[in-house]
Amino acid sequence: MKKISWGTGIVIAIIIFVVLVLAQTIYLMNQKVDLVEEDYYKKGIEYQKDIDVQKKTNELSEKVNIDFNDQYLIISFPKNLSDNKLSGEILLYRPSDSGLDMKIPLSTDSLSQVIPVSGLKKGFWRVKLRWQYEGQNYYDESSFRVE
Repeated sequence: MKKISWGTGIVIAIIIFVVLVLAQTIYLMNQKVDLVEEDYYKKGIEYQKDIDVQKKTNELSEKVNIDFNDQYLIISFPKNLSDNKLSGEILLYRPSDSGLDMKIPLSTDSLSQVIPVSGLKKGFWRVKLRWQYEGQNYYDESSFRVE
């Protein structure tokens, strides 16, 4: 059996290192990267408006109630609101995969809306509720985990 010299060993080690670095680089370059928002720059500029709207929402005498019970997401509006004056949308936001995000129009038939979550992928979800009532904008958000 022929013995490998120390010079040959160093060359083999460098070649193995380069191959591993190239393999890792190729693997990482092919990973899907989701931005938090597609138009994050515009959203960043308008962030103060969102803060003001959320502050106004928190000042309501009765809060919007967002409940999750493993099968349904239940959104209940204050009883003192008229359901035919409500409009808006519900965004089910998946931070780890923007392809799973869902926009649902707000139902104006009643002051509550029930959304089944059986079709949602397991993991962390955020509910972003944007709604209007009598010309005023409101915003609320909550999070839940589908098991």
